[in-house]
Formats: sequence, structure tokens, C-alpha cells
Amino acid sequence: MRIFNCHAFRKKVVLQLKNNFLIFLIVIFSLLFNAVLLNINNNCEAATIGDITSIYGAMSNPLVGYGIVVGLDGTGDQWGVNVTQQSIVTMLSKLGINTNESSLYEIRDTAAVMVTAELPPFAIPGQKINVTVASIGNATSLQGGVLLMSPMKGPNGKVYALAQGSISTGGNVATDNIMPLPGYIPVSENFQTAGIIDDGGIVEKGISIGLNSYKILKLILKNPGFINAERITSAINTKFGKATASDLNSTTVAVNVKPSFYGKVAKYISEINTINVKTHTPAIIVIDERSGTVVMGGNIKISSVAISNRNITVKINHKKLPKAFLIKRGLTVAKLVKALNAVGASTSSIISILETIKAAGALSARIKVI
Repeated sequence: MRIFNCHAFRKKVVLQLKNNFLIFLIVIFSLLFNAVLLNINNNCEAATIGDITSIYGAMSNPLVGYGIVVGLDGTGDQWGVNVTQQSIVTMLSKLGINTNESSLYEIRDTAAVMVTAELPPFAIPGQKINVTVASIGNATSLQGGVLLMSPMKGPNGKVYALAQGSISTGGNVATDNIMPLPGYIPVSENFQTAGIIDDGGIVEKGISIGLNSYKILKLILKNPGFINAERITSAINTKFGKATASDLNSTTVAVNVKPSFYGKVAKYISEINTINVKTHTPAIIVIDERSGTVVMGGNIKISSVAISNRNITVKINHKKLPKAFLIKRGLTVAKLVKALNAVGASTSSIISILETIKAAGALSARIKVI
């Protein structure tokens, strides 16, 4: 007859429980570790060095000019903007047409504007650049207008580009299919007194840069940060050898030009620019106030906070509540903006609310208004 060993059985059960508990702990730790890695990877995006840096000294230069926009549908400068009439008289006189300002009293289809652009590094004559146009008079809209040839000057007063072309304001004027009543004011979407001309500028003169004389290149991070500067340095040293690159600060990485690339610095830069780096993406919210566009990362979260704004009224069951609402922890900025748009909040109100949330310490993202 076999005797049951109770002590041995108990010891075996305890050992089995310990093993199961250990396996349970390993599984939990693995899940937590993977979650942390996933969270880290969500803030990291693969990019090439060329996409996230620029070369020190090879920078764009601002250009500015003055011009006349014609072809407006009665939305141009009204009488009293003398600069517009003077400009038209001067322009027509150069074309052999004599006139005077008093004869231009009824003209409403022209507008005086400032023209701006960026001359890119290594620009050459004939290259096309984008141009921005903005009214300086009392024109109500530049939609449908055409900018006449306007010289654009650099800080030294020299002409570097000529601008001309049709203007796009990126908005529309809301109209009804009925005859407007007296006192009717058309409602416009977005700002109509500024616009862009794609490829509207032609470079007349470039700026030479002695690239092949460089012995040390300085890479300027487009989005400064110590994490990205260190990762760029490490990636360059991995490919070209130790001590090739060093991060000077959060903005600048210095790279020694290898002797084999003397006189061929452009090729050296091209090889550096193709190196892949896992970049750290900072939390940032970009708001275009002119068009009402809000761009943000989908995972930017807000801590618990209450919001009150005079332009927003919350109703529940047909009962007006105070102009305040509570945001629970974990709500993303994307969902908040979507909710604010749903209740009819204006772009200025959304900007004000986001900036106030940040000031209250409930939002860690940086807000950039353009």
C-alpha cells in the first residue's frame, strides 16, 4: 500500500505556484517594456540628415519689393490712397501714356501691394521662386488680381528677382444666388488682402558661395534639440569614423571635411545628407490664423483642466450652462480642436484656449502661430 506524502505534495504545489507567479511577472514586465518602447518609437521618426539640417552660410535671403495689382473686381484701393494713383500714373507714363491722378478717381480695380520672397541658397538666374503679396492700402480683396512686374531687392538694395503673375488668396467670398439687398456686405472666408503666386518670381542674380573652400562644415538643425544633435553626430561618426563630427550645442553640429573630399565638398554633403537618423519629434501645435488651419500630432495629450471662454456656450438638455467645460486627463489636442470646431469656435478662440491651457501647465506642446 502506497502512503500519500502530504508534505512533498505541498512543497510541489508551492514550487509550481512560485514558477507560475514568476512567469506572470515576466509577462507583465514584457508588456510594460514593450509599451515603453512603443511610446518612445511614437516620438521617433526616421529622416535623413539632409531633411532636418541646413549648411551654415548657405542660407536663404529675404527679398522685398513694391508692386501694383490689377484686374480686381471692384475690391481694390478706394480714393484716398494716393500711392496707388501715383504708381499708376508713373507706370502708364513709362508706357508712353500721359494721364493724371484726378482722372483715376473712379478706378477700383487696382491695389498697391508689398511683394516678399526668399532667395534660396545657391540660386541661379532663371530659377523660379514663390512670392507673397500683401495689400498696403484699403483694398478689401486681392482675389483674382494679377501682379504686374515688380523688382525685388535684397538688404543691400540690389535687385535679385522679378515678380509677376496671378494671385491666389486661398479663400472665397460667400455669395447667395439672390440679388443683394441695400447694405449687404459679402462674407469672406479667410483673409483676402494677402496671397501667394506659385513660381511667380524669377531670379535675376544669385549669391555665390565658395563651398569648395570649406574645411569644416556646420550643420544647423532646423528643429534644435540636444537629442537630435547627438544622434546626427553619432550617425556621421559611424559612417566616416570617430571625431569626424561633434555636436557644439543643440543647434549646431560641426563636421570635418575629409581630405579625400577637398574640392568636392558638394559630394561630401550629399553623402552626409543621405544618412538616416531616428529623430526625436517634439510636441508642437502649428496654427495658421489666416486660413484657420490647425496642425498637431495626434497623440499630444492634455491634463485635467476647466475652460471658460466668452465666445463658447455649452448646452445640455436645452439648458444653458456657464461658459465653461471640464477636460478630463488623457484627452488629445486633436479631439479638443474637433470639439471646439463643432461648437463653432473661431480660430482666434481656439488659439486663445490652447495658449491658456499651456499657460496653466496642462499642455506640454509648443504652440506656433504663423
